[in-house]
Amino acid sequence: MITIKWNKKDWEIKDITFSDKRKLHMLNAMCFQGEKINQENYYNLLEEVRKLAGYGDGTANQEKLEALSMVQIDTFLQTILMKYLGLSGKK
Repeated sequence: MITIKWNKKDWEIKDITFSDKRKLHMLNAMCFQGEKINQENYYNLLEEVRKLAGYGDGTANQEKLEALSMVQIDTFLQTILMKYLGLSGKK
């Protein structure tokens, strides 16, 4: 497990494999089409992040997300993505 700080709280997320990180990197790249963002690909990416992080359907962690707004959930999942891809800036 990995602990990340988001919204002034510690959150536990699953550690993922190198293969999972490569998959997320590919899905992230597929979100961009020139200067436009492919919204469908973007939300598919966030859903994959949610599942890999241990917040998928039917998990106890999903209940924690249900207390948040949809915008907050997207921001949280984006934070996790940045952590997984090594783009968080904090070491």
